[in-house]
Amino acid sequence: MAKVVTQDQSTESLRSLSAAELETYHEQGFIIIDNVFPPEDVTAINEELERLLPEHGDTQEHRPGWIFQLGLRSELISTFARDERILTLIEDIVRPGIAIHSAKLVSKVPHSDIVCHWHQDEAFYTRPDDPKSFSETRMSVWVPLQDANEANGCMWVVPGSHRWGLQDFEIMDYGACVRKLTPEEYANEHAIPVPLPAGSMLLFHGLLWHHSRGNSTDHVRRAFIVSYQEATSLADVGQRKLIRPAP
Repeated sequence: MAKVVTQDQSTESLRSLSAAELETYHEQGFIIIDNVFPPEDVTAINEELERLLPEHGDTQEHRPGWIFQLGLRSELISTFARDERILTLIEDIVRPGIAIHSAKLVSKVPHSDIVCHWHQDEAFYTRPDDPKSFSETRMSVWVPLQDANEANGCMWVVPGSHRWGLQDFEIMDYGACVRKLTPEEYANEHAIPVPLPAGSMLLFHGLLWHHSRGNSTDHVRRAFIVSYQEATSLADVGQRKLIRPAP
């Protein structure tokens, strides 16, 4: 089995967000970081996912090629989710401390018109009957394992939408990400695509409006997603994986 290449983890080799990038994240709800992981890392992760898919792939027709709870199924993936190249990038966003909320693979199989509806991740993570389940800093990193573009189903986002709070949604009976935002028409009008090369990273807020369309190409498009929250959050205390304790 291939291994993820271990980068020199010295402080000097790790990239933090600049003040301007951090301001962009807080203003827009997302930021793009290019070329975080080299091709050999992307290849290793793809090979590991190929190994996991036959046994752990989601069996629902509207989520072909998805795998949930990846960190519990693979030591390589667990190591990747704790990689200092990610943690150093998000340490000024997710604090105090850092914990993993979830890790999953989402795929767009070739010639598929399955959409991921407009949604907010917090609509899936926050429980209406438990205010403590909400996290102030919860966010996700989205890493494409193939070049992601409009043809194969890259992400679309509505800049600044994370500042509008948790929105109403309706439950859909088709497609993925089924808690579809009620203001879908507004989202379609104000959205922008976020094409990314493999190994780059989209950092985005848990309240950001986002979705993806189908894949009209001959090749699969995979993305690895890890959601992080502050270590002091009471959200899913029994499930979270603590990485960096709060000071």
